[in-house]
Amino acid sequence: MARTQKRITTSGTTRYVAKWRDPDGTDHSKGGFTNKKAAADYARNAESAAAQGIVFDPAKGKMLFRDAAAIWLESRKADTRNNAENHRYALAPAATRRGDGKTLGIDAVFGGYPLNKITREYIQAWVNRLTEAGKKPSTVRHAFWTVRMVMEQAVVDGRLAKNPAEHVKLPKERGAKGAKVGVVDRAQFLTAAQVSALVEATPWPYNVLVNLAAWSGLRAAELGGPQIQDIEVAPNGSMKVHVERTAAAHGLTKTDGSMRVVPVPGPTASLVRDYLTEHTRRHEPGAPLFPGMRLTTPRPTGVRSDAAAPGAATTAVKDAAPNATAKDRARRQVDALAELTVQDAEKRLVLDWTTPLRHPNFYKAVFRPAVLRANRAAGNVALPAGLRFHSLRHTYASLCAAVPSISVRQVAEWMGHANPTTTELVYTHLYAKADHDDEMAALGALAATPTNHGDNVIPLHG
Repeated sequence: MARTQKRITTSGTTRYVAKWRDPDGTDHSKGGFTNKKAAADYARNAESAAAQGIVFDPAKGKMLFRDAAAIWLESRKADTRNNAENHRYALAPAATRRGDGKTLGIDAVFGGYPLNKITREYIQAWVNRLTEAGKKPSTVRHAFWTVRMVMEQAVVDGRLAKNPAEHVKLPKERGAKGAKVGVVDRAQFLTAAQVSALVEATPWPYNVLVNLAAWSGLRAAELGGPQIQDIEVAPNGSMKVHVERTAAAHGLTKTDGSMRVVPVPGPTASLVRDYLTEHTRRHEPGAPLFPGMRLTTPRPTGVRSDAAAPGAATTAVKDAAPNATAKDRARRQVDALAELTVQDAEKRLVLDWTTPLRHPNFYKAVFRPAVLRANRAAGNVALPAGLRFHSLRHTYASLCAAVPSISVRQVAEWMGHANPTTTELVYTHLYAKADHDDEMAALGALAATPTNHGDNVIPLHG
């Protein structure tokens, strides 16, 4: 039975001890309460929780957050469809993080704290600091949810009585350029002509990947996952892509809805078929569809190249300023690679047909230079300067929307959206009609059709 005990300390201060008993007869106590009511409430709640099988040991709350996070990460291994790698990076030791991750990262802020010392106010202050540092609302929310899940696991494991991450106010999500959430910046939608320009500016074999991305809507990770066996070619030449795995260690897609079969249009199917004839492992079902890659180091010529000269084929990065950031150096490398012709860019690629493509490598060394290269050669089909690879997925949605016979539900299925509502929310402006003449004509025809009510209808007037 829950009860309290009054004690007088050596300094003469009155303190109360909460005492309770588990269903198995084990006695427990916790002291330090300044008044009897607080001690009684604690004892009553603890005994009630024990009766319901909820075991809470205050001593367990002394575990450091980073240790609890390690336990939580281990538990995530059982689920093959999670963001384990993202969570592992978010929870990485502060010393291994870059930039303000060393001071604002989860481990830097919470890692050395005991679980029972982390308060809601402390978590809220951290969220506010992230926001003030200019982090995107989505970045702040993702980091917070990682902390929240670790703390929730601590509650389940009996280390905490309640989750201090509850009732934390988060920044509101914003759409592109301040638009509503889910509305994509229209500048990120390419026309078919722009897609062709980008494909032509991309070195082989990744021009095939870019074309497939724009005409299938596959995500970046999904394009790194397909194997030879995932390409289905029908006797009539039509083609489908079976999306069953991603580039992350060839793991399964993130949701059941992401596992799907996507048909591709004829020109893309023809391009992929031609590519497969040159694939060095085309007879191996489990071989990666697209190979891994790295860049060769350009051979020194002993002569300084003039980057502005026509046909210059150097990728030498100009000397970096002493205080240049990693982003500055990466930007200079992209600019240098963009100066190469498509043929010279292809010569710089060292393909590894034994490993799947890693998107970060491809994005920096191939995709971004191709965007700049396409713009330098473009006439009336210039690409958005800030074009992202994910824009090709948005482009696929817009191209499908241009075909009246393709429904929103069908687009949702091909894009791997679990619910067509997601497709409608993100691409609502694509399916919004400005001309409703046909619908209004049909309604008008109904209004103009006389209705025979019969003789049993009593007129209201006259």
